[in-house]
Amino acid sequence: MDITGLRNEREKIRCQKDAHYFIFSILTTKDEHDLLNPQKRFPDEQCLRATLDLYLVSAKLLAPKDAHYALDAGIGLPFLDHIYRSGIIFIEKSRHVMATWLTCAYLLWRARRFPHQLIMVQSKREEDVAALVYDKEPDQGRISFLEWSLPEHLRQARLPGAGKYCHLYFPNGSHVWGIPEGGHIIRSHNPSVVFGDEAAFQPEFGKAYTAALPAITHGGQFIVVSSAEPSEFQQLVEAEV
Repeated sequence: MDITGLRNEREKIRCQKDAHYFIFSILTTKDEHDLLNPQKRFPDEQCLRATLDLYLVSAKLLAPKDAHYALDAGIGLPFLDHIYRSGIIFIEKSRHVMATWLTCAYLLWRARRFPHQLIMVQSKREEDVAALVYDKEPDQGRISFLEWSLPEHLRQARLPGAGKYCHLYFPNGSHVWGIPEGGHIIRSHNPSVVFGDEAAFQPEFGKAYTAALPAITHGGQFIVVSSAEPSEFQQLVEAEV
């Protein structure tokens, strides 16, 4: 193997092992408001790194004491211990903070890193969640765009063949599946991760949460990201405080 091949192989291994490196040093995102440079490196900001630590802790992939970005951001060890035990993390966001983009990046890393993951991404309507997972072309869904825009030697899912509407399949058996609101699809499966996007605007979010609990108690993860709005999401966030 030549020097380029060795370097590429080392990079592949590091991307597999290190979510922070994969997301903040490798991934390319897109900015629809930037006319001159719409594709750019994922922004490396402390708040995003701290949030990624929260995802890794709640997935039991990072010990609370080792969540250095989260600890440096002022997130207390008792809270980190709590999400480590529960497997549940709620993120209240405002617009344009890239919380949804970051979650999609984490889900992509997890699908690539661990085989046979069933990752469910949920929004109010199927067309909303297609924009997060896979729509008609690889560059139209957020997760598919992140995979599609990787350097050739790092790609795993061969798009467009590995995608169809609301579905993204990986050669290691992992499957990212976009579903509409409610609990009936979650209840019929055993997801590794459930991600609820804009849960405050999902009238049936409570049903999804209840349906996901058995999978969570058996080692699954539940990530919820939403703007603030009086809702079941708000009630659950306040109950977690």
